[in-house]
Amino acid sequence: MDTIRELWTEFVNKGEASWYHFIAARRGDEILGFGCYGQRALTEGTWDFYWMGVAQNMQGKGIGKLLMEFVKASVKARGGRLLLIETAGKEEFEPTRQFYLRYPGCELEARIRDFYAVGDDLYVFTVRL
Repeated sequence: MDTIRELWTEFVNKGEASWYHFIAARRGDEILGFGCYGQRALTEGTWDFYWMGVAQNMQGKGIGKLLMEFVKASVKARGGRLLLIETAGKEEFEPTRQFYLRYPGCELEARIRDFYAVGDDLYVFTVRL
């Protein structure tokens, strides 16, 4: 959470000049989900989707898909051609991995075993824009 707060602060202070962009799905004042994404340094048209979070009571109701669609459109409008999504291999991230595996156009590009720690792999998904 500290990292997300730091990136949020940079985004708020720098706006479009920041490397990071945030979006939120809201119902009134209630935040249902959020996403953080940004252009990958030293690449041409590659972007990272750093984080996506959906309130537990809103999971399975299309919020994640809505956030993905917005991020894809935003990245494409900025000249992006490839969206990278990384997630962990721990059991609690299985629903996250399943979401990306089911999402149209999202492919599991790589799995690096024991990346974060022994038994905690890195999964890299891609969406070509």
